[in-house]
Amino acid sequence: MRSFQDDVVLKTSLDIGRNKVEDAFCKGEFRLNGEKLWKKSRMVKVGDTLDLLIGEDKEAGTETVMRILLKKVFEEKTESEKYRVVLRRWKSLKLPKKRMSK
Repeated sequence: MRSFQDDVVLKTSLDIGRNKVEDAFCKGEFRLNGEKLWKKSRMVKVGDTLDLLIGEDKEAGTETVMRILLKKVFEEKTESEKYRVVLRRWKSLKLPKKRMSK
């Protein structure tokens, strides 16, 4: 099964610049399968979700995220030697806020 570094998937699928990805990592705004990402070297595989925190409502106990779900990776590469993938993207998904123990 093919896997990819999380920062590559985030930059490409969210269509945001490398600097924004870097800033979000430093602020702890990314999550892989619900857990905060502290290293950009984590690998993402089919079935994983990546979230970018874009807002929170403390009174309601919710947070809003952009979510990416890696659904499929094709074995054959494109002519430019890149992998073709199928993603599902939610631009604004409201979730109950989880208590972070770390």
